[in-house]
Amino acid sequence: MINQLPQDETISRTSHQRRAYLQRMQAKYQYTYAYAETIAIARHLPWREFPGLRYWFLAALNLARLIPSLPALLLAFSRYLLGRPLLTYRDYVFFPRSPQPNPQLIETFQQDSEFGLQRVIGVNPVALRAATLRQPMPQSLATQSIERIFAEQVHEIDYASAIAGKRVYVLDYAALAILQDNPGFIDGGQKQHVTTPIVVLFQQGDGTLRPIAIQLDQAKGGNGRIYTASDGDLWRVAKALAQIADGNHHILYTHAVRIHYVMEAVIMASRRQLHRSHPLYALLDPHLQFTLNVNHQHTFLKNRKGQPGRFGEIFAGDYDATMQCMADAMTSFNFAGSAFPRDIAAREVDNPDLFYPYRDDGMLLWDAIQEFAARYIDTCYRSDNDVALDHEINAWAYDIGAQDRGRIRGFPNQFLTRTALAETIGHIIFLCTAHHSCIHFNQYSYPGFVPNMPYASYVAPPSGHETSFDAGTAQKMLPAFRAAYTQTWTYYLTNFRVNRIGEYPLQRFDPEARAVIGRFGDRLRAIEGLIERRNRERVVRYERMLPSSIPNSVSV
Repeated sequence: MINQLPQDETISRTSHQRRAYLQRMQAKYQYTYAYAETIAIARHLPWREFPGLRYWFLAALNLARLIPSLPALLLAFSRYLLGRPLLTYRDYVFFPRSPQPNPQLIETFQQDSEFGLQRVIGVNPVALRAATLRQPMPQSLATQSIERIFAEQVHEIDYASAIAGKRVYVLDYAALAILQDNPGFIDGGQKQHVTTPIVVLFQQGDGTLRPIAIQLDQAKGGNGRIYTASDGDLWRVAKALAQIADGNHHILYTHAVRIHYVMEAVIMASRRQLHRSHPLYALLDPHLQFTLNVNHQHTFLKNRKGQPGRFGEIFAGDYDATMQCMADAMTSFNFAGSAFPRDIAAREVDNPDLFYPYRDDGMLLWDAIQEFAARYIDTCYRSDNDVALDHEINAWAYDIGAQDRGRIRGFPNQFLTRTALAETIGHIIFLCTAHHSCIHFNQYSYPGFVPNMPYASYVAPPSGHETSFDAGTAQKMLPAFRAAYTQTWTYYLTNFRVNRIGEYPLQRFDPEARAVIGRFGDRLRAIEGLIERRNRERVVRYERMLPSSIPNSVSV
C-alpha cells in the first residue's frame, strides 16, 4: 500500500473509495460517554481491536511463572476460606516462589527515605510540585506551623531560603474529597476510608526527598493536625494514609483517565478519520494497538448485570463517587498543558539538584521523540500549506477535542503548520510509550506489595486528638485477602510487554521514512547507554525510561 495524503489522490475512484472506507469506520467506531457521562469511550469494541495469538501467548508465559507459587497461594486461599486474617506483612507476598513485586520493600516500606523515593521513582511521579513564591503552600495548610516544623527538623538551611531555592515540595490530594465524603463498602460491609492529605517534603543535600509534615484532612482549613516524625506510630499511620491517597490518585487520575482514556479518544479519531493509507496513520497505528481491548475489560464500569468491576471496588469511594472522581480527572486535564516540558515547568520541579530520574530520563525520550516526529512529518508534508490542505488530519484533530466526540480539552482543533502537527504527534507517542511505561510498570513493584500502597484504610483515620495509634490497629488498616489479592493479581497479570518503542512495520513506509525510523532507533540505543551510565552513579537505579523496557503502545 502506498501512503498518500488525501489531497494527493488524483483518481476520483480512489478518492471515493477513501471516503467510503472512512464512512464505514465511523459506523463501526461510535462514541458513547461513561464515568458520570463525561469520558468518551467506544460504544462497541470492533473485532480488529482484539489481540492476536502472540499477545495471549506472551500473557500465558507471564502466568506460567506463577506455577512454583501455587502451593503457597492455595494455602493462603484456604486460610481465607476458613476466615483466618492476614497477620503479618509477609502474608501479603502471595507469590513467594515467583517474581516478587519488590522484595526489599517488606523491610523498607515504612521508612521515610523510601517514602521520599517513591515520590520520584514510584507509580505517580507527576503529583509532586515545588512550594515557591509563585505557588505557595495550599491555603488549607497552616504555613506558620510548617515554618516552625521546618526549623525544628531542618538545620542546614532556613525556610525562606529553602523556598527560594526550590527545596520544599508538596503533595496535595484535595481532589480526593469526593471519595472521602462518599466511602465505599466491600466484603459484606467493611467501610473503606481515604483522606485528603497535604504532604510537605524537603530536598536533602544528596537530592533525595524526606517527608517532614503531613496534614490528613483539608476540611478543617488551616486548623487540621499536622503529623511529624516525632509522633511515632501516628507518623507511620499518616504516611500510610498518604500512600493510600497517592494510590487512588495514581489510578483514578494519572493512569486510567489521563493515559488510557485520553489514548482511547486518539484511537477512536484515528480509526474514524484517517484512511489506512494516510502516512500519519501508518506512523500511529503501532501505537494504537491493544489499548481499546484493555480499556473495555470489566475493570471499573458496571457490566450488563449491574455489577461494578472487581478492581474498581478496592478503591476508597463508593461506585458513584469513583465514577465522578474519574470524570473530574478528565475535565481538569488539558492536553497541551500536559506536554512533558510544560508539565515540569508548571510543577516547578526543575531544580537540577533534585534526584528526579523520571524528569531527567524523560527529557531524553521527549526530545528524541519530538525530533523523530518532526523528521517524519517533513517526509509527508513539503510545506505548511500541505498540512492546512489535509482535511483528514484536521477532521482527526476536531474529532479528538470536540464535545460531541472525544472531549479532550486542550487538543488543537486544526493544524496549519508542520511544527504544530509534529509536536502533537510526538506528544501522543511519548504519552503512550515512555510516560505510560513509568506509570504502569511500577505497579507490580510498589502497590503490588499491598502494605506499601493499599487503596483504602479499613480503620478510621486519626481524628487529630489521639496521642498514639498502636501497631495492632495499624495492621487492621490493611485490606483482607480478597481485596489485597485482587490488587496484587491485577498488577502481576498486566506485568508483561508485547512490543517495544521504535518498532514499525518497515514495509509500510517508503525509503525516506525508513531512514528516519532507522535514525530514531539509533537515537534510542544511544539513550539506553546514557541512562545505564546514569544508573551506575545514582542512589537507586531507574529503569522505566530505558528504551529496551518501554512498550510501543498502551498494551496492558
